[in-house]
Amino acid sequence: MTGTSSGIGRAIAVRLAERGHDVVAGARRVADAPTHPRIRPVAVDVTDSGQLASLADGIGPLGGVVNNAGITVAGPLEHQRLDRLREQLEVNVVGVVAVTQAFLPAIRAGRGRLVMIGSTSGLVTTPLLGAYSASKFAVEAVADALRQELAPWDLPVVMVNPGSFTSQNRSKTTAMVEADRAVMSASAERRYGQALDALARFNRSVEARAGDPERVAAVVERALTARRPRPRYIVGADARTLVTMKQLLPAKVVDAVLSRIMGLPRQATG
Repeated sequence: MTGTSSGIGRAIAVRLAERGHDVVAGARRVADAPTHPRIRPVAVDVTDSGQLASLADGIGPLGGVVNNAGITVAGPLEHQRLDRLREQLEVNVVGVVAVTQAFLPAIRAGRGRLVMIGSTSGLVTTPLLGAYSASKFAVEAVADALRQELAPWDLPVVMVNPGSFTSQNRSKTTAMVEADRAVMSASAERRYGQALDALARFNRSVEARAGDPERVAAVVERALTARRPRPRYIVGADARTLVTMKQLLPAKVVDAVLSRIMGLPRQATG
């Protein structure tokens, strides 16, 4: 699996190992991967096709691959740095396909399955997270296509959509936004400065009350071991609420509720 250095990915790797499964735990740096007698830490950069091919060559049949690695790029799309957008899509979308392609022969050999760690942002778009939502909506499409394409071989593809769970990702996202603001134009700062301040407060608030990622790990274990796994598991009351709201309410109402939840300013400032 990928993205095991912290948060949900780390919890998944540790839970699987503690339940008797052998885990190949990928992280950008081997030292950041969790340790356990059943965990084999490996360096995995999902944007490095050569590294993925080399790792796949030395691996045997797999019971499953968990695509968890990802980053979150935030900011107004009107002023989004295009290099950030490309990085977002390269890691979260192209990286998922690259990992899948590299390890599908091992999954076929092991009669295994694919588990994609998505997000509620792949089902409900949030202001200032347009780049991230675009990447997660794309992962939904990738998973749907793979589920249909691999069905003749009975190789399940499962989406797991967590809500808010403890992660280092939010602090990294805030730091990235602050770095981008340092070079943002004066007009962009006038327009979106208050909104970006609200996003930072929102991230701190969400992290303070975020759930235990062990809950997501338990669902991923079920997705990997159930005889007939569901195509999708939504984890967390907040995730289910957002998805239901999107399904039942008009778009304008959903927009207003999301902006209010995030504390965004109601009037333009520039």
